[in-house]
Amino acid sequence: MTEEEFWSLIDLLGGVANQRTTSALTEALTREGKARTEEFADILTEKLQRLESESLSGIPTRDVNDPSDAPPLPLVGDALISLHFAVVAAGKSRFHQIQEHPDRVADWAWDFSESDGLADAVSMAYENTTGQPWPGPPPGFHVDEPETSTATVTADFPWLSLALHGDNDIPVAYFDAAGTVVELMRSDSQWRTWWSRAEQSDLAIEIEYGSRTERNSVTTRKGRAWASFRRNEARFRGLNKGALAYLAATDLEEVFTLVSTSLSLPTPPQVPRPAQATPPTRRTEAARARLEELRQRRHKRP
Repeated sequence: MTEEEFWSLIDLLGGVANQRTTSALTEALTREGKARTEEFADILTEKLQRLESESLSGIPTRDVNDPSDAPPLPLVGDALISLHFAVVAAGKSRFHQIQEHPDRVADWAWDFSESDGLADAVSMAYENTTGQPWPGPPPGFHVDEPETSTATVTADFPWLSLALHGDNDIPVAYFDAAGTVVELMRSDSQWRTWWSRAEQSDLAIEIEYGSRTERNSVTTRKGRAWASFRRNEARFRGLNKGALAYLAATDLEEVFTLVSTSLSLPTPPQVPRPAQATPPTRRTEAARARLEELRQRRHKRP
């Protein structure tokens, strides 16, 4: 895909990326097919990395939804990433203006509240075309590249990463427990030995929680492995902190079982349990099932 072809597709957004405009881009990329969608994603990532290198974080920036009397503020974190998407969505001319003169980002009010939907548009087109989820974090959202191209795993090698996100807040006990489990696995010699059998340099796990149909996928791309899962957020209902921590560990067991099968790896070691993890009792499970039944009945009422 050429630069001009990339910007022609960006022009379908009409200068702004949001839920209303990105559907046209998704449709166009779906027609383009898998290879072209990947090429578009690579160029998009490169544009976002250029903006990241320009360090727009210290420049006061205004959003179109800000109150008229609110002073513009420098952006950090996810808000800064959204600004980068908004600059790309604004088109070729505006992008090059900001790239050459980063301070000019303060000259405009940007509509960046939904601009990361540009990445979702690419991921959705890929899924429409291939029937598989996008392999790894959405374009523009990246984990650190490994410093070595070999699959040898050492104690300080970041061979494993985890990203959890959902339509609603993920329970803190679950979120913290999942992070604890991954940290324990990263430094465990048994787990590093297990992963050293893989041909890929590292493994990125992404789990999305929402109301959409559940699915599992393990894919490889550019020498890396990606495990993408979609889970129904109803699984959190009725669980206390101990049960949520237990669920986080068992969810990761399922992830690594699929990874080992998909990549033809040996049986993985035992996934560590957080100290606070307690399995739910039969009584708890029965209560959860009853509560879910009542919720379903309520939703079916006319």
